[in-house]
Amino acid sequence: IAAVLLCSFLGTILPIIFRKKSFFREDTLLFSCIKLFGTGVILAVAFIHMVIPAGQILTSEYTYEIFYEKYTSFAGVFAILGIILTHVIQVYTSHFLYKNNDHDLSKKSSESSVSLSIDSDVGDITEEKKYHKMNNKKEVVSAVDGCAEEQHGILHMMENKEKQIICYLLEIGISLHSILIGIAFGMTNDEELIVLMIALIFHQFFEGVSLSSVFIEAHFKRFTAIIIMIVVYSLTLPIGGVIGILIRNAIESTDKVYLTTQGIIDAVAGGILIYDDLVNILSRHCNSNLFKKGSIMRKNAQLISFYCGIAVMAIIGIWA
Repeated sequence: IAAVLLCSFLGTILPIIFRKKSFFREDTLLFSCIKLFGTGVILAVAFIHMVIPAGQILTSEYTYEIFYEKYTSFAGVFAILGIILTHVIQVYTSHFLYKNNDHDLSKKSSESSVSLSIDSDVGDITEEKKYHKMNNKKEVVSAVDGCAEEQHGILHMMENKEKQIICYLLEIGISLHSILIGIAFGMTNDEELIVLMIALIFHQFFEGVSLSSVFIEAHFKRFTAIIIMIVVYSLTLPIGGVIGILIRNAIESTDKVYLTTQGIIDAVAGGILIYDDLVNILSRHCNSNLFKKGSIMRKNAQLISFYCGIAVMAIIGIWA
């Protein structure tokens, strides 16, 4: 458990340490490749390590009859519920976020409209009036530029807040998953423990790298949010491991309530990760100006990193 905790901590803290280095800025190829590698890891974890195992658990004869006889596709249903839940939360939080800032934008727009109103009286214009009008136009241009900058700042702040919401949703999905695999880790027999531990070390490290990279891009004003992310991510799997050990000593791993709960939570958490990974991370990254304006070789390098992340976690799925 200590080794897994250390790797989880290193996976999240290393991108934070190197974030101010010139070779690891957000616009560098290295940062993008590491981010997309971790994105591939999360996607593979959601499908291979969560949704598919959830289906196997729920359709086993050790769960309730409704899951393995009457309807065998509940894993997909619960995964879709996770996707819908994440989508609804994001849509409404984004709506209220933009609604709260809409007043500021309207205020700036009205101020700019007032400043743009120039006296347009028809008639003889003296040299003195021409002089004053020229000065007024310069002031208006300055006011418009200032207003545009302030509006851009508000929009940038709203974009960062939306990214922060995505970070919290991603953290919830990963934390649920980490607790569940921690429980499985704690309930594993001693003969299989070493192989599973090696797989989980890679799993936690690269998942932590991806999560940390997303938090860096969200530009949290307070470092407290990043510290909480590191602590929560580092501790969830060990806490799950302790819970697993306690459960192993208390009940059988074939208990109906335990297996059904594990299958449902795994499927829902998998749906959360699938939505966040594809919609909020991969799609946003590939539609960003930095990615669009990059060369074909730069894009290939990032996509190959993404596919390698999927492949690595697919191979680890043989053991974990």
